[in-house]
Amino acid sequence: MEVPATVRLSVPGDPRSLALVRSIVTSLAEDAGLAETEIGKIEIAVDEACTNVLEHAYRGLSPAPPIDLVLHVTEDTFSVEIIDHGRSFDFEGYRLPTFPDHWHDGNTRGVGLYLIRNCMDSVTYRRGKDANRMLLKKKLTANPSAPPGGKELPA
Repeated sequence: MEVPATVRLSVPGDPRSLALVRSIVTSLAEDAGLAETEIGKIEIAVDEACTNVLEHAYRGLSPAPPIDLVLHVTEDTFSVEIIDHGRSFDFEGYRLPTFPDHWHDGNTRGVGLYLIRNCMDSVTYRRGKDANRMLLKKKLTANPSAPPGGKELPA
């Protein structure tokens, strides 16, 4: 893969779009030479962020607006910006759940942002007039069994 590389994507605001998003994110992360465990973390974070858009920012909107994504790879960073056109939330004021109290209190939901923050190296959120932007960043740690620029070698 030639770096820097940028992929722009706009998907319908529908849960069925998440499989396509995961596929593209995974493919680009593999091409960037990320280790399998890091790719898995990125998949979880992006899926959770998009799911939060659908469940919270777009709740009650019909039809739901699209979700826009900008994936960017540099020499040292893999980033995904998720752009939505729905309701914003207080990112700085949100208190992450504490475990195991969260589960003991009977909560079975509400861990998406916790997962996102724990899977990525950097997470920022900006509210805008016409769009909200969540930027997820992962430092590139090359897969030791991957050749330069790509796929894992078979064992």
